[in-house]
Amino acid sequence: MRVTERTALVLSTVALLLSTVSLLMVVGVLPRQHPDAEEPSDVPSLVGTTWLLESLGPAGNPHPALSAVEVTLEFSDDGRVSGKAGCNSYFGQYVANADRTISVSGLGSTKMFCSEPGVMQQEQDLLNGLAQAQRYTVVNGRLTITGENSVLVFVLE
Repeated sequence: MRVTERTALVLSTVALLLSTVSLLMVVGVLPRQHPDAEEPSDVPSLVGTTWLLESLGPAGNPHPALSAVEVTLEFSDDGRVSGKAGCNSYFGQYVANADRTISVSGLGSTKMFCSEPGVMQQEQDLLNGLAQAQRYTVVNGRLTITGENSVLVFVLE
């Protein structure tokens, strides 16, 4: 096989170009993936999720949620939180951060009377727990929200 002058020129130009790019990457002029580059966050997003209350109560001593009513917690993409508290609906704003801190503010609810035993107390405990929220974790499909003296545990709906 015979190499023409033109082919030799093209091959040497490509080799020079590859050598130049490699040198620029080595000296840091061109970007490259650094081994210490930040990995994607493993903090799950709460945005767009809906949860069912499993248990609530004082930190270290929660009790099961009442089975007679469904209690939900929804996180919207516009910073709003809402749900069913048993027989009343509730709403407010939330901020959840990558360091797993969370705050819930501006909570309000409808004011219907619930005749089912324990429902009104559970609703109040839920709203108090949300108002005191400081940290959250999501492990194995369970959302745990802790506050100064409270814990709320939800399962993904």
